[in-house]
Amino acid sequence: MTSELLGQIVAAIPEDFAHPDDDAWATRAKMAPLHGHPLASDTVVVPGVVEGVRAGRLSRPSCDPDRGLALFCHGGAFVSCRLEAYLFYAEVVAEWLGVDVVTVDYRLAPEHHGPAALDDCTAVYRGLLEAGQDPERLVCLGDSCGGGLALATVVRAAQAGLPRPAGVISLSGWVDLDTAAYGPVTRTLRDPFVTEGFLRARALDYVGPGVDPRVPWASPARGPLEGLPPLLLQAGETDLCRRDAERLATRARSCGVDASVDVVDGGIHGVQGLVTVGVPEAVAAWEAVRRFTDGLLPR
Repeated sequence: MTSELLGQIVAAIPEDFAHPDDDAWATRAKMAPLHGHPLASDTVVVPGVVEGVRAGRLSRPSCDPDRGLALFCHGGAFVSCRLEAYLFYAEVVAEWLGVDVVTVDYRLAPEHHGPAALDDCTAVYRGLLEAGQDPERLVCLGDSCGGGLALATVVRAAQAGLPRPAGVISLSGWVDLDTAAYGPVTRTLRDPFVTEGFLRARALDYVGPGVDPRVPWASPARGPLEGLPPLLLQAGETDLCRRDAERLATRARSCGVDASVDVVDGGIHGVQGLVTVGVPEAVAAWEAVRRFTDGLLPR
């Protein structure tokens, strides 16, 4: 059951928002009004460079440095946007998790095909550890394509022998770029922010010409999962990425990984971002995320 507020928001989104024929630049233009919201006056942002990659550390008065740190990989279908425009989402993460948030300004497609974005996220992860961050007090998370990047970062870090974080949180995460697996039932769902054709086009923007989007660095749900930390895979009820989350959880559990799926009742793709306007489904989503992190980080 979708709340009245969320229903009004969905109804206001143009039918062609996630049109399959849009290129990366049209996508950026459509997404731009959704990003770049002003920050609270008491939010502190410290820009910096970690392992040669631009990043920003954001803190709220409610953040407890002893509790831990969150590494945040932002969404935007791999093609949008710069770090500054997504700091509002990092502010949400900081407020709900109670920790400082480091956001990665990873290179965008199609100017930089993958695995450039993953290289940047992994470099920042490594840099945080080298700077002394306790991995047991570090969570990696991301929304939409950033959920896939967060998971891929931890998979790659494990392959490199780096310590694993306390957990991974995928918010409407795009963890498998093979849209052929969605099936006819998924195609009947209406999600204003993503369509199967749109996701297929953005996947090709990311991986580049002639590259199979099922390659594990692009589709971490298909990569090695053994030894990963606890996973929270959250998706909206009508979210196209929900099926990927459910399949990933099944595979991860078969590898001995503690993986949970949280389906947000009435939720759409990226519903978590709508907490800034008080959407009840978004509030419920973040309450679930907070419960998950409370089980991982000291309180």
